[in-house]
Amino acid sequence: MGLKISGNAVREAIIAVIALFLLGSSIYFFAISINLAVAQPPNITASLLAALIGFSVLSAGVTILKSWAIARAAEKIGG
Repeated sequence: MGLKISGNAVREAIIAVIALFLLGSSIYFFAISINLAVAQPPNITASLLAALIGFSVLSAGVTILKSWAIARAAEKIGG
Protein backbone atom coordinates (compact mmCIF):
# COMPACT_ATOMS: atom_id res chain seq x y z
CA MET A 1 0.00 0.00 0.00
CA GLY A 2 3.06 2.24 0.23
CA LEU A 3 4.23 4.54 -2.50
CA LYS A 4 6.62 2.76 -4.84
CA ILE A 5 9.07 4.95 -6.69
CA SER A 6 11.57 3.53 -9.15
CA GLY A 7 15.25 4.39 -8.89
CA ASN A 8 15.10 6.06 -12.28
CA ALA A 9 12.39 8.47 -11.13
CA VAL A 10 14.39 9.39 -8.04
CA ARG A 11 17.49 10.00 -10.15
CA GLU A 12 15.56 12.22 -12.55
CA ALA A 13 14.03 14.18 -9.69
CA ILE A 14 17.46 14.77 -8.14
CA ILE A 15 18.86 15.94 -11.47
CA ALA A 16 15.95 18.34 -11.94
CA VAL A 17 16.32 19.76 -8.42
CA ILE A 18 20.06 20.29 -8.85
CA ALA A 19 19.57 22.00 -12.22
CA LEU A 20 16.84 24.28 -10.86
CA PHE A 21 19.01 25.12 -7.83
CA LEU A 22 21.86 26.11 -10.15
CA LEU A 23 19.54 28.26 -12.27
CA GLY A 24 18.19 29.97 -9.16
CA SER A 25 21.71 30.54 -7.87
CA SER A 26 22.72 32.15 -11.15
CA ILE A 27 19.83 34.60 -10.93
CA TYR A 28 20.90 35.40 -7.35
CA PHE A 29 24.49 36.11 -8.44
CA PHE A 30 23.29 38.29 -11.34
CA ALA A 31 21.16 40.28 -8.89
CA ILE A 32 24.15 40.72 -6.58
CA SER A 33 26.18 41.85 -9.59
CA ILE A 34 23.67 44.57 -10.43
CA ASN A 35 23.41 45.61 -6.79
CA LEU A 36 27.19 45.99 -6.50
CA ALA A 37 27.40 47.94 -9.76
CA VAL A 38 24.85 50.57 -8.73
CA ALA A 39 25.97 50.89 -5.09
CA GLN A 40 27.65 54.10 -3.93
CA PRO A 41 30.60 53.89 -4.39
CA PRO A 42 30.33 51.26 -7.13
CA ASN A 43 32.36 48.14 -6.55
CA ILE A 44 33.11 47.20 -10.15
CA THR A 45 35.56 44.39 -9.47
CA ALA A 46 33.17 42.54 -7.17
CA SER A 47 30.30 43.21 -9.58
CA LEU A 48 32.17 41.67 -12.51
CA LEU A 49 33.22 38.69 -10.40
CA ALA A 50 29.60 38.10 -9.31
CA ALA A 51 28.47 38.32 -12.94
CA LEU A 52 31.16 35.82 -13.96
CA ILE A 53 30.11 33.41 -11.22
CA GLY A 54 26.46 33.85 -12.24
CA PHE A 55 27.27 33.10 -15.87
CA SER A 56 29.31 30.02 -14.94
CA VAL A 57 26.55 28.65 -12.71
CA LEU A 58 23.95 29.37 -15.40
CA SER A 59 26.06 27.49 -17.94
CA ALA A 60 26.37 24.50 -15.60
CA GLY A 61 22.61 24.41 -14.96
CA VAL A 62 21.75 24.59 -18.64
CA THR A 63 24.30 21.88 -19.45
CA ILE A 64 22.78 19.56 -16.84
CA LEU A 65 19.28 20.17 -18.22
CA LYS A 66 20.45 19.52 -21.79
CA SER A 67 22.20 16.30 -20.80
CA TRP A 68 19.11 15.17 -18.88
CA ALA A 69 16.84 15.87 -21.88
CA ILE A 70 19.18 14.03 -24.26
CA ALA A 71 19.37 11.03 -21.90
CA ARG A 72 15.57 10.86 -21.62
CA ALA A 73 15.20 11.02 -25.40
CA ALA A 74 17.81 8.28 -25.84
CA GLU A 75 15.98 6.05 -23.33
CA LYS A 76 12.70 6.49 -25.21
CA ILE A 77 14.31 5.70 -28.53
CA GLY A 78 16.30 2.77 -27.15
CA GLY A 79 13.29 1.23 -25.51
